[in-house]
Amino acid sequence: MDTDLILSGSDDKTIRVWRPIKKLYTFKVKTNLRPLLEVFKFLTPTEVIGTARVSTQFYEASFHHEMPKVLAFKQAQVLEGHTRGVKSVAVSSDKKFIVSGSADKTIRVWNLSSGKQTQVLRGHNNWIWSVVVSSNNELIVSGSNDRTIRVWNVASGKQTLLLEGHTGCVESVDISKKGDFIASASWDYTVRVWSLNSAKQIRVFTGHTHCVESVAISNNEKLVISGCSDRTIRVWNIGSGQQTQVFNGHTSYVYSIAISSNDQFVVSASNDKTIRVWSLASGRQTHIFKGHTRGVTSVNISKDDTYIVSGGGNGDDSVRVWSLETREQTQLLDGHDARIWSVNLM
Repeated sequence: MDTDLILSGSDDKTIRVWRPIKKLYTFKVKTNLRPLLEVFKFLTPTEVIGTARVSTQFYEASFHHEMPKVLAFKQAQVLEGHTRGVKSVAVSSDKKFIVSGSADKTIRVWNLSSGKQTQVLRGHNNWIWSVVVSSNNELIVSGSNDRTIRVWNVASGKQTLLLEGHTGCVESVDISKKGDFIASASWDYTVRVWSLNSAKQIRVFTGHTHCVESVAISNNEKLVISGCSDRTIRVWNIGSGQQTQVFNGHTSYVYSIAISSNDQFVVSASNDKTIRVWSLASGRQTHIFKGHTRGVTSVNISKDDTYIVSGGGNGDDSVRVWSLETREQTQLLDGHDARIWSVNLM
């Protein structure tokens, strides 16, 4: 898995940064306990293997560095500053800053290295449901309960564009890789595409029968995919303006979707407690991940398309990591104590 971090944003008002455990340590039998105790001061239990029990023989660190067989993460930072729940988190492609959107009506920018807040962007007059960063790290796009989409300049922190047209909450936004257009999903049952060059709406996709919860643009910039409370995932062709596929299988709301970097498959997270994988070529469901004990509210895919990360809620306030190769859960990360609305990998 080619990733340095997992981000999660929660209704507990925090953003948490999880990083891979780089080393594990094994121990050899010795007769002196003190060196072991000194070593333990700097290690967490998950970084220690092969310690066995302490009896009449004690253990001393012999520092055999081993890479974990399965990639494991530990909490590295907790970012605090929002006064209400964090609904969305995103990270810049150069991994220098994090952006978060909150029910406190603010967008906040954080230095990833220091964990310090560097900017507070104000302009929305209601909850902010979604934030994304352009691939060149120059723009932030946000969607809000105030029915608007706003574009912000990262360097200045100023709003540069206001897009209006939705008649319901804008719960999800995405920006194309080249930065030419934006896709948005709304509680008005529509998915819309907006040109950043003309600042105009260029597509309105209709077909969903309930609130649209999530939207993503394919990496080849030909498709928009949406997940909805009507339990479906739909695929839309930007060029033709037509719906091309409908994925059925979830038995409750589809809260979150993500597209693989090779545009081969889609991953969806649902209130039915499952994560599902769908082939874009065939439109068929290829796997179901089960493990969350309540609804799954957020999902994302690693850049190398080998792992999935998901977030739960309503009592299952965990972040979980899943292997697409073994089709198994590899880790459960505890720390949040409220619904996790957004997860991200970089």
